[in-house]
Amino acid sequence: MKHSAVFASAVIFAAGLLYVQAFVRVDLGGDGWIVTSNQTNTPVPGKVPGSMYTALIDQGLIGDPLFRDNDDNYVWVGDADWTYSRNFSVSSDVASSKQVWLICEGLDTVATVLVNDKVVGQSENMFARSTFNVAGVVKGGANTLVIHFTSAVREALARTKNSDYDIPRICPSSAENGQCHVNQIRKEQCSFSWDWGPSFPTQGIWKPIYIDAYSNAVIRDVSALVKKVNSQWQVDVDVYFDVDNVAEVKGQLNANIASLNLSLSQELSVSPANSSIKISLLVPTTTHVPLWWPNGYGDQPLFDLDVAFTSGVDTTTKSVRIGFRTVELVQDPVSNKPEQGLSFYFRINGIPIFLKGSNWIPADSFQERITVEKLRFLLESAANVSINSLRVWGGGVYESEEFYQLCDELGIMVWQDLMFSVSLYPTYPAFLSLVTTEITQQVRRLKSHTSIIIWAGNNENESALRQNWFHITDNYTRYYNDYVQLYVKTIKPIVTQEDSTREYLTSSPSNGKETEKEGYVSNDTSSELYGDIHFYDYSVDQWKATSFRIPRMASEYGVQSWCNNESLSNVFNPLDFSITSDMVNHRQHHTNGNTEMADEVKVHLNLPNSPDANVNFADFIYLTQINQAMCMRTQSEHYRRYQARLLADGRGLTMGALYWQLNDIWQAPTWASIDYEGSWKMLHYYARTFFNRTLISPYLLDADTLDVYIVLDGVPVTEVRNPADGTLSFKLSDNSTDLIKGGLSISEASEKLKAISGVSSGSLRVETYDYSSFQALHSETVTYNLKTAAESVYTKKISDLLSDSGCASVENCLLYLTATDNSGSLVSSTWYTLAYPKSSKLQQANVKIASVTSIDPYTFNIQVTTDAIALFVWLSLDNIKGQFSDNGFLLLTPSVQVQFHARQIVTADVLMSQLKIRSLVDVKTDVPIVG
Repeated sequence: MKHSAVFASAVIFAAGLLYVQAFVRVDLGGDGWIVTSNQTNTPVPGKVPGSMYTALIDQGLIGDPLFRDNDDNYVWVGDADWTYSRNFSVSSDVASSKQVWLICEGLDTVATVLVNDKVVGQSENMFARSTFNVAGVVKGGANTLVIHFTSAVREALARTKNSDYDIPRICPSSAENGQCHVNQIRKEQCSFSWDWGPSFPTQGIWKPIYIDAYSNAVIRDVSALVKKVNSQWQVDVDVYFDVDNVAEVKGQLNANIASLNLSLSQELSVSPANSSIKISLLVPTTTHVPLWWPNGYGDQPLFDLDVAFTSGVDTTTKSVRIGFRTVELVQDPVSNKPEQGLSFYFRINGIPIFLKGSNWIPADSFQERITVEKLRFLLESAANVSINSLRVWGGGVYESEEFYQLCDELGIMVWQDLMFSVSLYPTYPAFLSLVTTEITQQVRRLKSHTSIIIWAGNNENESALRQNWFHITDNYTRYYNDYVQLYVKTIKPIVTQEDSTREYLTSSPSNGKETEKEGYVSNDTSSELYGDIHFYDYSVDQWKATSFRIPRMASEYGVQSWCNNESLSNVFNPLDFSITSDMVNHRQHHTNGNTEMADEVKVHLNLPNSPDANVNFADFIYLTQINQAMCMRTQSEHYRRYQARLLADGRGLTMGALYWQLNDIWQAPTWASIDYEGSWKMLHYYARTFFNRTLISPYLLDADTLDVYIVLDGVPVTEVRNPADGTLSFKLSDNSTDLIKGGLSISEASEKLKAISGVSSGSLRVETYDYSSFQALHSETVTYNLKTAAESVYTKKISDLLSDSGCASVENCLLYLTATDNSGSLVSSTWYTLAYPKSSKLQQANVKIASVTSIDPYTFNIQVTTDAIALFVWLSLDNIKGQFSDNGFLLLTPSVQVQFHARQIVTADVLMSQLKIRSLVDVKTDVPIVG
């Protein structure tokens, strides 16, 4: 048995008793645990943090839960009750301390805790820390710790039976293949399944567990809020103490930001009735403080704030990392006409920011398997395609410290949902008490993170209530009152009390201020004139810009595709690789999802019909990824184009596009852009273009008019009002005065203006190609000088474009567009087919990998050749993990070089042997190539 302790050796004698004078922590994590169930009683070695699933996996008692239909085969695991137990030893000094506490940072979920066969407490919230007084229970030498968990599935059912009325959503859809009543307990909601993930209702100790021993008082939590008050930076520090069983503890508090040469010392007294203190560190106005900026706007400097409390020789310390930035959610009238609604956008350091982003779900069904390396890979993958924001979705978990630290470092702004999703919830006193503890603890834990910009009470519950998703018309008033009780009367005061620097929205989507005005459940929860929307409509043509709404912000929108074919190799048997296989249907948790994807594909592409089932399925996967990438490209560009436009009906000024979703929880068809195995899907490669700092965005304004926008990002814009009608617009900042008014220093404003001057003007070149030739039929160049961040710079009738180029028809040709700055350097490029590929006259391109050369053990140049223009050229590998510099691309020249960045050491020969390449014409269909 192993455990570790942190302590100082000073001890004192008092009244014949030996007390530890210094703080001691005994870590109870790691090995040494035994896991048993009420069904088998077979002891299984376990680890902490961990769950019963991973304990069984590690001992070979169950296979991979993600393999084939093991989510069905292992339902018994979630139905059983499990017990975690271990022996541990402490010194007599620790055992005789005045204060001895068992701290459980996360018990999942309903648990009874015993020390030396004595019940010391219970826990029933996965999201809250539990503390148990074990003074006089823990003894010097050997001790036992036993934690009995109750099946979350059976507990949820029992609470439902005890409820006075039904609280939907009762069960997930049959396609989701999950468990019921998860809204009855405070647990990761998607652990009972979702339409993109399996049901694995975990039990276990999912966060650190330890014993703290001390004499009087220790720091339990430290949080900090950075704000600007009268042009001076101020750091408000909240320090929370554990102090019990004593009347008063006196000591000295020291707070220090060493890199800013900033410190504060203060004598204080704490007691059980007064167990927290707020102090403020004022940064001298003469001290230069570099600002934290979102990804693409500048750097992300972070500073260590160290806090120590000393009472006698008993000292505890805590540290947090902070950044200096201001954040505002701006909801102001967009004109003098009230019916045109309110704006909805974020200012960071006084500058309006367009949110380019995605949505985050739990990265694994088993939290203990999520490593820092995996988090870093996923978040760096986001930052590397110019994503500057992520919404932590409300059906998962409040993420780990490492997650938020990485977001801080990478400049990824976080929209933080609270963990309530697509359900109504109980509001009896004990449940609200659990919620109160949860929200208080989580906001205190997270609010120091610079990356977090907003809190939202739930995911889609306002929409569910107003749009009657759960068929509750007869009892609407009861459920409405419950909704207000939970998100407005209970949660809202906690968030606003704990964090004065960020806004709290009761739901996402919501109408923001308008939702409040309408009693917190708005009449139209998907209004384009207020707040944020979620957009899903699989019946419309999502390669056509006119299919989409024009909101203030789109915080969810998406289309499904299958994960990469290679990513299924570990979870499918050979016969499963068929469109009609049971496993393909089992893996699809979205109702009619596979049929829906096929219907979407065939609007733009010809469906595959290879006689080889494996080939046919691989082709189908490839086509679904093309469709997803193009749908998300079209919709994301649509939102970016509208950031500086306000239509006569009040729509426009769209200031955010967060597609659903970034990551996966298993190998399946989902909305993700990165699959569970860490392979980028075609969508993620396309995000690099549609979220590019300089975007060229061609689209059809109408059936015969091409319109091309240049859209900029990473440059400061300024709000401007038309004096005649009060209409709001955003213009590129052209003088430092506006920026200085927004809070920037003179030097910072100067740097931002330099950023604008380099990209706001340049030239756009539009080339027309026939699919039959590598030579452009026609080329046209226009110059542009942008006044706003998104402007139309080229408009032309398609009929005129065909006439000028000599192209026979829209089916024969495509466009290639490039933008250069005033020095002639390329800043962006894109391509646009004039007709959907299924009707285009493509040539039978013979696409090959000509060579692979090594730059270093991780980086390779791949030479790709073709004898004809090829669409959606896709490179893939069986077992080697890494990313290509481009993929799913247009091959417009006989040869192109693509770079591959491996995540493991590999040779060029091995890479060459695994590389596969294909283009659209390689898919066997009923329709012959017509070129």
